[in-house]
Amino acid sequence: MSNTTFQNYDDIIERSCQAWNEILSEDGFIKNLCSREWSFLV
Repeated sequence: MSNTTFQNYDDIIERSCQAWNEILSEDGFIKNLCSREWSFLV
């Protein structure tokens, strides 16, 4: 999305929702993103 030209505000919302839903469809993505070895050392 960083190099995307949007047609209007609704296009921004639609594409953002599509991207977010794609991320959520990947099992464990958010957990893996937030879980790092160093975080368990504290």
